[in-house]
Amino acid sequence: MNPRKSFAALVVAWVPILALLLALVPLGCSGGGSSSSKVDPKGESAHVTQAANHVAKYITDNKGKVPKDTAEMKDWAAKNNIADDELVSSRDHEPYEVHEVAKGGSMKELVVTEKTGANGKKFMWRSNSRSPLGMEQGQDEIDAALKSSGGRPGGPSR
Repeated sequence: MNPRKSFAALVVAWVPILALLLALVPLGCSGGGSSSSKVDPKGESAHVTQAANHVAKYITDNKGKVPKDTAEMKDWAAKNNIADDELVSSRDHEPYEVHEVAKGGSMKELVVTEKTGANGKKFMWRSNSRSPLGMEQGQDEIDAALKSSGGRPGGPSR
């Protein structure tokens, strides 16, 4: 099996699991705790995760083709009844950047990030993350995640 098919198969296998995990994540609690421990179901963390699920489906439907950003998916999204606002950040209103990062051998990781973000931070979703939701990161953390394995937008690592 070639690397693109392996990646597509991996993504297809994980999308339903991630969707289930997202549905099971508590979206708040009635007891104490700080508001930062709660996940806003309409917040960017959940939004980037939803966009990443669309990216994974796009890759599967397009024989492993990885877009450089979600703007490249516009025609596909329209055919699949996906609203334009589901493919752009709810904070910077720009298309998400899409990265395919080599993880040794034929393994690859899908990484979806905000283009600009807000207040010097961007949300990043990673297919190999322990968290089912996107996480807000500084540019240094995003660069490290992409550089450590040579990821580049919309294509395989170099």
